[in-house]
Amino acid sequence: MQAHTPLRWGARVAPCLVALALPLATSAAAQSLPGVWDGAYWGLSLALVGQGEDRVAVSSTPGDFGSLSMRGGLGAVQAGYMSHKGAFVWGFEGDLQLGHVSDSFTNAPFTASTSVDMAASLRLLAGVPTSRSGLLFVTGGLAAAQIDYAVTSTDGLNITDSSFHTGYALGAGYEQALRSGWSARIEYHYTNYGKTTLADGPVTTEQTPDYHLLRIGMNHRF
Repeated sequence: MQAHTPLRWGARVAPCLVALALPLATSAAAQSLPGVWDGAYWGLSLALVGQGEDRVAVSSTPGDFGSLSMRGGLGAVQAGYMSHKGAFVWGFEGDLQLGHVSDSFTNAPFTASTSVDMAASLRLLAGVPTSRSGLLFVTGGLAAAQIDYAVTSTDGLNITDSSFHTGYALGAGYEQALRSGWSARIEYHYTNYGKTTLADGPVTTEQTPDYHLLRIGMNHRF
């Protein structure tokens, strides 16, 4: 089975984020209020998830018989640290995400399902401050999730798995400093948890979970 990584949704969202933020950016040396992007912070965010693609097939049957595309919502608590050095801002961030992202289908005699209720990431950030106390940034790093997955059939096939998966997350966004240490953020992430081969006796399938998310949130600096 060939794994596919659709970027259509991300290709539409990422340029929109950049288009919203570029009018605020003047140059790599754009001035920002002193200390806005220095120090530790924590925050809360909400994400809309969709547009992944895990094409499902089993070794005993030719061809794919359907596709799982995770959809749903995740709430997250995040924390990190940033340092404004010269024209750039550098930092790292970790988050814990809770919610429900899933999909399922039945194409007789097969039924397939997948779901994520808990995920996390640990990422590096690099950004360019703008003249209006904003921050354009990119981010990337490790991702992890507890994923429940099943492929069954009416003729007795039963491939099920509930395990911890690791992968990567890449993204970009814009953050706007507000008052009293608060800031508002919008960001896009693509998360991929790699490929895992699962089996029921001699019959195998390949699990290739991935998804795109659009997240908004608030942060507060210490």
